[in-house]
Amino acid sequence: MTAWEYLVVPLRDAARIKKDSDGLTPDRLNELGAEGWEAVGVSLKQGDLVAWPVVLLKRPVV
Repeated sequence: MTAWEYLVVPLRDAARIKKDSDGLTPDRLNELGAEGWEAVGVSLKQGDLVAWPVVLLKRPVV
């Protein structure tokens, strides 16, 4: 059975994205991918007054 470790990465720059923009540059996610992390989902993390997107990642424990 494969054991997994998980990581939640906030997309802090998302507040600057406009509806018609091209979106985020995926540089940080590419760096994490090179370290073996796989993006498996996106969710919203809620704070006191705002919510911001986070990327959920996993990789096998070695």
